[in-house]
Amino acid sequence: MAMNIIEKDFRSDKFQVLWTLLFTLYMVLVTGITIGQQFEDLGNVFPFVDFILFFYVPMMSLWFSRRSFRYLNEDSYTQMLYYYRTLPIPVPVIVYSRLIMGLMAFLFNGLIYYGSIYLISPATRAIMDIPSYLAFVGIWQGIGFLVSGFYIYWEFMVSGKAYFHRALLLILITSIAVVSMSMMGFSLFKFSAESAMRWKLLSPVMWGSLIIGLGTFLLLGRRTLHMLKNKRDLA
Repeated sequence: MAMNIIEKDFRSDKFQVLWTLLFTLYMVLVTGITIGQQFEDLGNVFPFVDFILFFYVPMMSLWFSRRSFRYLNEDSYTQMLYYYRTLPIPVPVIVYSRLIMGLMAFLFNGLIYYGSIYLISPATRAIMDIPSYLAFVGIWQGIGFLVSGFYIYWEFMVSGKAYFHRALLLILITSIAVVSMSMMGFSLFKFSAESAMRWKLLSPVMWGSLIIGLGTFLLLGRRTLHMLKNKRDLA
């Protein structure tokens, strides 16, 4: 039944794949050159690269649909829950369908974003072979899983305005963390790149990031399911 919800969601908003694709390509244009320059000069740390990856990677779990554009003004995520409850659809199916859509979005956006950067950046290809680059991508995808779990939790549990405020708070915390690490001479981009080049697909940083990130993603999905059943009134 979860796949039926996903199919219906794509049928009802046929342009969400297009909008998602266009936004991802836009991010490639905005960040691709800078990331390539950072690969070329790992000795110098550019905090902007850490920040943009922390900011954008969790957003890879999103499909840019009418619902996501209208969540602030229309509280569209809550309206979606009301709608599904009237059908009725079991709460687990609703949550599972969102988690599956998040994983599908990660795959779609990740292939386009990371693949495009590797293709357009000679500096990246010069310093990293494909196994090393895949390890680098795995590290950041793990971070994406970790953070996006909170976004999905907020989609289901709070209003559109509260979702917006919490997202801003998360961005603020991320900014402070990036600046603090930079002041101490540490860059997660540099650390992840060096780990990937050293260990390739055997990188413990990559596997640790994926296990922790995906584990947190699934645990927050389970927490969301529990809270929807017991705390949030959808009647």
